[in-house]
Amino acid sequence: MTMMISKKLNEYLPLADISPNWPGVKVCVTQTGFDDPAFDSGPYGFNLGVHVGDRQDNVDNRRSLVQHEMGAPIVWLNQVHGCHVFNAKQASDPDSSKTLAPQADASTSVSSDVALAIMTADCLPVVFVALSGEGKALGVAAAHAGWRGLHAGVLQASVKALSQACTVPLTQIKAWMGPAIGPESFEVGAEVFQAFVQQNASASSCFKLVNSSQNGQAKYLADIYALARLALSDLGDGNIEGGGQDTLTDSRWFSHRRGQQQGAPSGRFATLIRLLPEHGA
Repeated sequence: MTMMISKKLNEYLPLADISPNWPGVKVCVTQTGFDDPAFDSGPYGFNLGVHVGDRQDNVDNRRSLVQHEMGAPIVWLNQVHGCHVFNAKQASDPDSSKTLAPQADASTSVSSDVALAIMTADCLPVVFVALSGEGKALGVAAAHAGWRGLHAGVLQASVKALSQACTVPLTQIKAWMGPAIGPESFEVGAEVFQAFVQQNASASSCFKLVNSSQNGQAKYLADIYALARLALSDLGDGNIEGGGQDTLTDSRWFSHRRGQQQGAPSGRFATLIRLLPEHGA
């Protein structure tokens, strides 16, 4: 019975049809639960995070399904809202799955032997591909960009690491932004606005002042997608894709803020990328 269920679950793996169309690369984004009501995802849905109170065996089973879909071992990170970039060639060891997840908020790979994963529930996941002059995919990267990571430079660090690994200029790197909290939902304090504007005056266009709170402190709506585009401007606007989602208002995605509002735990969905073997397997 277990084998039959596993096979059926693979058929209904909750993946969103929003990925970029990049030759030589596989990108997947998981959703909160199965479309088929015959499969109950439980109170945590199709959660892939190990730090939200879900049972470890349930998370492991879901990760196994995703790994089967990606066709290669997945490099999961211990994300800490920083800007360290992990070189995934260190994870190609068969025993790497027995070690702790590396503490990093981005990873790179020039091999098809592994897939890269970023887990989010409002923060911005961004995946990258480096291309040769002829348009061949040479390497990939994935980054976790909450506002702290954005301010710390995680996206710039990711493209720099990928550029160096593949020996290509930044203009030969493409970026795709996955689902994140939308510009009409991401309310932040004045300290966040000031931190970005002090770093780059152009960031002011990525914020909208809203009514002051009851204690008189100014509040802003932040456009995390616009902030990411600003951080990635060296790639060229034509090389930046995606955006336009809102995890807070769209139930296809887990949302930490929605969970807080509802008094319920929030799972984590994953945005994954893999450089495919040259034969396209």
